[in-house]
Amino acid sequence: MPDRTLSRSEREEMSALDMVGADGLSVDPAHWSARQAGVIKAAAEEPEVERIFVNAAIKKALCETAAGEPWMNKVRPYWGHNYHFHIRIACPAGETACQPQDPVPPGDGCDKSLAWWFTDEALHPRVDPNAKPKPPITLAQLPPECRQVLLEK
Repeated sequence: MPDRTLSRSEREEMSALDMVGADGLSVDPAHWSARQAGVIKAAAEEPEVERIFVNAAIKKALCETAAGEPWMNKVRPYWGHNYHFHIRIACPAGETACQPQDPVPPGDGCDKSLAWWFTDEALHPRVDPNAKPKPPITLAQLPPECRQVLLEK
């Protein structure tokens, strides 16, 4: 971070950093450090957080330093999370419109299930050239609760 407050334009134009090396097999040490790992750990230790999606190389780096830690169970590899991570929050108590997720598998995820993410099948998935792209979801197709959030001013 700079030693000054960024302007709105600077904040809007700032790009996230790719945490993964060019080979896709490990984190980029120029960008990844214990600080980034600490942010993921802090999020994973929150009781409301059920899952955190990161690139497999990030999960692998976390396994090298935090295997066996209870919070590691929540950190799961998923494609496209080189620059950011996603969090899934548990359904609030009494919220009937919220559909709970299936529980995460037991363990810290630092096992053979992680190794699959480094296979040719996962690193270079085959794309069906005849597949038609899914149409985008429209505002009308969203659940009412989601529409309400998007329409708030």
